[in-house]
This record gives sequence, structure tokens and C-alpha cells, in this order.
Amino acid sequence: MSNQSRFLRSKRLRAALWYAANGKCQKCGCDLPTNWHADHIERWAETNRTNVHEMQALCPKCHYEKTAEENKSMATGTQLSLFSQPTESIKLRHHQEQFLQICKRIQAGEKIRKVVMVVTPGGGKSLIPIIAAANLIPSSGGGNFQGTIADKICWVVPRLNLQKQAEENFVSPYFREQLEYEHKIRANNNEPNPSKGTSGYAATYQAIVANPNLHAQEFQRHRYILVLDEFHHFEEGGSSHRALQPLVDRAVLVIMVTGTAERGDKKAIAFMPYRQTTDGMTPDLFDSEDTRVIRYTRSQALREEAIVPLHFEWGDGEAEWVDKTGERRSVDSLAEAGDYTNVALNTALKTGYARQLLTQCSDSWKSYKQINSRAKMLVIAPSIPTAKEYLKWLEDLKIKAVIATSDESKKAQAEIKKFKKDYNYGDRNAVDVLVTVAMAYEGLDVPAITHIACLTNIRSTPWLEQCWARAARVDREARELKQNGLIFMPDDQFARDCVAKIMAEQESIIREKEQEQYDRNNGKNSEKDNNKSSENRDDSTIPLNSNLTRSRASDLSSGENIDYGETAKIKSTMQKILGRDVPISTIEMKRIIDDYNQTTGETNSEQIIITKETLTPSEEEKIIREKIESYVRRYTAINKLEPKAINTEIYNFFSKPRKEMTLEELRRVWAWLQKEYPMKN
Repeated sequence: MSNQSRFLRSKRLRAALWYAANGKCQKCGCDLPTNWHADHIERWAETNRTNVHEMQALCPKCHYEKTAEENKSMATGTQLSLFSQPTESIKLRHHQEQFLQICKRIQAGEKIRKVVMVVTPGGGKSLIPIIAAANLIPSSGGGNFQGTIADKICWVVPRLNLQKQAEENFVSPYFREQLEYEHKIRANNNEPNPSKGTSGYAATYQAIVANPNLHAQEFQRHRYILVLDEFHHFEEGGSSHRALQPLVDRAVLVIMVTGTAERGDKKAIAFMPYRQTTDGMTPDLFDSEDTRVIRYTRSQALREEAIVPLHFEWGDGEAEWVDKTGERRSVDSLAEAGDYTNVALNTALKTGYARQLLTQCSDSWKSYKQINSRAKMLVIAPSIPTAKEYLKWLEDLKIKAVIATSDESKKAQAEIKKFKKDYNYGDRNAVDVLVTVAMAYEGLDVPAITHIACLTNIRSTPWLEQCWARAARVDREARELKQNGLIFMPDDQFARDCVAKIMAEQESIIREKEQEQYDRNNGKNSEKDNNKSSENRDDSTIPLNSNLTRSRASDLSSGENIDYGETAKIKSTMQKILGRDVPISTIEMKRIIDDYNQTTGETNSEQIIITKETLTPSEEEKIIREKIESYVRRYTAINKLEPKAINTEIYNFFSKPRKEMTLEELRRVWAWLQKEYPMKN
């Protein structure tokens, strides 16, 4: 049996053990610190098995004392802290390894001028320029040696905070030690000689547009590798495209990296290769003569543990407002607001509902910090005035927070710097909560973020995916203490559609690639991003009030969903067992309960098992209707169809709307869907 088998590695079982101990050392009774030990009550060397029910949670001091008593000759080096593992060597992720191999082929003389990379947000794009410099630029910064193709590197980013981040990444002791390079770059926009003796520079797109000739001349002086980071911001044919074109033409290698292959306004992306399909122009994400394409999906990132799963706590609510005619309007549910969704959401984000959802997120975060002291919270507001109001609400909750709403503001940059700092290193200027509108959502590299209060009215799928990814980053410092990212989100139909699209695309990406390969084998030819908001700043309505009424939960990666009723039961059960709020997501609560039952074999514990009540006919009708709707959305997303087409066909075939159907009729619709529109495996 491997030595590894003696350790309690399961995150959920570790959590279950922590809860069973009520967060206290089971020997001395102190609060368990972050590096608490899962201890075998009887030594593993004697039992040769690991069972959570034969273990206890101990503080390190008590564990060391117990171990010494059991075997005085045991060296302290063998005493285990599950959260104090030695630093691991860097392991390149799949897309990083692919890029490294491309660099080696370039070194060998292969004529590759462009690399296009679509990497799931949070998957690790920032290492790509460093790998390029380490392999393709002379290490001393002068002279040449075999295999190098460039003298310097230019890393172009969309925001000032990302420019500073790029400079910091190159001098990261961790990266420098692991990848063995000496390069440094400077954050420089429009000063002459931008690299100033270093191996290159980081610039913003705005700076290049402001003075394109300066950068074009720099590219004539030296052989440059050009990195276009998050290049989806710029539309084909726009002013940014024209300003960047001379740099693209002169660069010895162009590396285009993005987290999304589409813009919120659906316009073509500058420098992105496209191909014609029956559905119109679509990104041509396949290799060509001088171009190599790398794709790194969310599923791959999760398998490699490059990101953590995202869990959602969805809040439904009621809202009331006065419209432009002076009429008082209201909805009882954001999720079922229909044509009123835009104005209802806008009302909710400015009134009591937003305060309640923000409070829920804050309470969860504060509770979670008892386990993970590094945990940070990001609050996304719909507008600058509302962001300032949220900051006041946080102050009322006794939470110290900072606000950053303008990318060009020095104050905003300073506040983000405070947000990146860590109290655990003794920095008293560190702040754990940041309120922003849009500037901090993309590229903000703060792995300690565990909670996001996503109180924005933007419903662009690429935008939201980038936003949510701030909580998906792996925190090397916290290690297993950060098991997932937790998103608190309004439960409106537009947000649901975004999640459904992301989940569907995880399947359609695979199908698209298989179809493209089939076609090729058979000889076939095969400006600022416009972030669509769910409401058009309609100032003709007057928000009155709103309330958070119910919650549900879901897991973006697995598609697991817990409805409103079961969510309430799970939280009530955990509250009853522990007598306090639980610092984990509802999805994790359910999994802990399931793991406990599976481990113990219990099937009848009133304290642990959540028994589903017998459904009434109306409850069953609702479930089937929602299942039919979800199936149609998923099928049409995968097959690039309009949901209206199938919904109309259902109506014509059964001669009535689904809201008027009986339970038996709804079951027949479900059976008909499986027959007429089967989901391919």
C-alpha cells in the first residue's frame, strides 16, 4: 500500500471531519488553525487503513505531542501537516506544454509566425510570454545563440493594472526559479526606448493607439515577439486594429491570447482568423501553414486542477417600481419576470434585494475566513453611484473595503494594490474586499478571491465568464483551503441563459472539432468590447423596493443543480446539526451529506439525510416544464438553432401551450422530445 494512502486527501471528508469537531481541536479544545491535522486515533502503521470515522481533528501542537507519546523515537520530520507540504516544482498545464513544444519547433527552424490561443479564463495565460522569452530570446539580453529568433518581447494588455501585473510576473521568484530564465521587462507606454536595457516592455492598447509610430519604430530597431493579450476587445477594421497592424507585420512571432473567441457585440475580432460556415463567419481555430492554434477548455483546466470549480448561490426576489407612465408595477419573482426582467433586475440591484444578497455573500465570506484566512471577496456593481452605495452597506456590516471604478485613476490602482496584499505577511495596508464596476473583472490576478457578489446587470456571456473566473484561480498559498469559488448571483432568466450557454459550449466545442476533422479528412473546404447589458440605462422608471425571497444553487462545471426547496432544506439541516452558519457552498453541503451517508452506509438518519417529500401534481408539472425548457435550450445551443423553432413545433404538435398542459400531457411532450430531438452522446 502506498504511503499516500495513509493521508485523508478527500477535501469533502476533511470538511466533514472539521464539522464533526465543530471547528475545535478534539484534544485541547482550541479553535482549529488553518494547518490543522487529520489524525488517526489508532496509528496508521498498526491499522493500515484510513477511515474518517476513525480519525480526529487536532491542532498541530496536540498532534505533535500525541505522536511523541506514541513513539518517542519518531523524528519530527515525519510528523504530518496536511497543509504544510513542501513547495512543488512547476508543472506546465496542457496548453503551456503545447506552446513550449511550438517554441522548440521554432528553434528547430519551422516557419511559424502566429500562435492563437483560446484559454479558458483563469486557466493560466500569463506564463505564455515568459515561456516565449525564456526559449526564443538570448538569455543575456545581447548577442545571439542557436535557436533564438528575437531580441525582445512586447506584451500588450487592455488595462493599466494588467500592465503592472505583466512586469511583476517576469520577476516572480517562483517563475524564475522554476523556468530558469533571467529576463525582465518594463511597464512602459509612450516613452522612447521603452525596454531600456531589459528584454522588452509591457504596454496598453490605449498607449499604442495614442502613438503608433513610436512603437512601430521600436519594432524596426529590434526583432520583437508581440503578445496581444485579451485581443478580443478590438473589432476588425477599428482604430486599434489599424494602429496594431504595423507591429503585427514587423513582429517575428505574434502570440494572440484570449479567454473568449467572441465579442459581446458579436462583431469580428481583429487579427482573428475566420472561415465561412452555413451559420455565417466563425473563428477558424485550426492550424494553417504558418499559424498554430491552441485551445484549453474549462473541462481540461478542471481535470488538471488548473482552476477550481465554481459554485453558484442564486437569489430570487420580488421588485416594485414606478414606470414612465406613473403606474406602479411589480413582479413576485426575478426568475419569472418575463418581459419585465430588465427593469425588475435594475430595481433589485439598487434597492433592498441587492443589500440582502450582498449581506449573504459577506456572511458566507466572513464565515469562510475562519478556515481560510487568505479569502478575499470581489463585489461587482452595475454603476459607479451604486458601487459607492455598496461600499456604505459594507461599512454598515463592519467590513473594511476599497473601491476601484476607473482604470486610469491612480487612486484606483492604489486600491487594487491594497486588495492584492496579504494580511498574513504582516502588511497592515492589505484589504480583503474590493468593490468595482468593470475594471477589475478581466485579468485581475488575485488567487485568494473565493467569493464574488456579482451584482451587475451585464448579461454578455463572455463578460460574465471572465468576471466569474476571478474566483476560479488556484491559490498556491492556501492550497486545499480553497476548494471552489462561490458566486452570489441574481436568479434572472438572462443569467440562467448565460450559464446554459457556457455549459452547452463545453460539449459543442468538442463536437465542432470532431466535425471539422471529419470534413477535412473527406476533402471539404471547410473597439472596446461591447458588453451587452440586460437593461439600457432606462431612467424613465423609479425603483421603489425589492426583497430577496428564496435561493437555489448550482455547479457551473458539472451542471449539478439544487432547486429552491432542497436548498432551504439543506441549509436548515446543516444549521440544525452545527448550530451555526456553514462556511461552504450549498453544493458542498449536499456532497458532504452524500459522502457521509455513503461512508457510513446510513440511509435513515433524520439528522443527516434530507428526505424528499412526495411531490404534488403541481410540483411535478413544474419540474417537467422546467426540464423540457432546459432540454430545448441545451439542444438548440449545441446544434446552433433558435429555441423558438422547437418551441413552436411543440405548440403546433400538441395544440396548446405547456402552461395549460396536464401532467400526463407534459410527460408525452418529454417523450416526444427524446424521440424527435435526441441528444447525441
